[in-house]
Amino acid sequence: MFGLDDHDSARFVYLGALLVLLLGSLAFGRSRGGASFRYLGIWLLIAVGLVAVYAYRAPILRFAAPVMQELVPARVVEITSPEGARELLVARAGDGHFHLDGKANDASVRFLVDTGASTTALTFEDAARSGIDVDTLAFNRPVQTANGTTFYAGARLSTLAIGPYRISDVPVAVMPNGAMDTSLLGMSTIDRFSSWRIEGDQMVLVP
Repeated sequence: MFGLDDHDSARFVYLGALLVLLLGSLAFGRSRGGASFRYLGIWLLIAVGLVAVYAYRAPILRFAAPVMQELVPARVVEITSPEGARELLVARAGDGHFHLDGKANDASVRFLVDTGASTTALTFEDAARSGIDVDTLAFNRPVQTANGTTFYAGARLSTLAIGPYRISDVPVAVMPNGAMDTSLLGMSTIDRFSSWRIEGDQMVLVP
C-alpha cells in the first residue's frame, strides 16, 4: 500500500477482511433459503480477493506506479521489488527530465533531478521556506551556470525527505534570489541512497 509499511498493510487487510466477514454474516442472518448461501459465497470471495491483493501487492504496485505518477506528476511512489527490496520510483516528465516532490525541513519543495550536479541546490525562495536564514548567508562561492558565473552560499538542511526516505544533515547550495527557477537534487544527495538506476522512463532509488 502507498505510504504504508508491511505491518500497517497487513493490519489494513486483516481489518478489511474482518469487516467483509461481519457484513457477510449480517447478510446471511437476514436471508433465507438458497439466497443465504449465495450471499455468503459472494462475501467469502471478496475476502479471498482482499487477501490475494495483499499477497501480490508488489507486482500490483509496480504495475500501478506509472498510473499514479501520471495522475500526480512528480509523485515519489514506493514499491517492493520482486526480490523484496523497497524502491522509490520517479517518472520522467514530459520535458524529458525527472522531477520529484520532497520536503526540506518539512517545507514542500519540487526538485529537478540533476545527475550532472555535484551538490543539491535550493532556490532562494525554497531555502527561505525551509527555514534557512537567507539574510545571514554569505554568497561568496563561485559557480558556473548557463547564464555565466554566479555566487552561492553554503547551508545545511536538518532533514530532507524524499517519499518515505528521510536524510539527516544535508549540505546544500543556496542560490541568490532570481538566479535559478527550480531547486536541483544533485549527486551529493542521490549518493546517500544505497543505489539508483534509470529504467526506461523511470528513475529507481533504493534506500
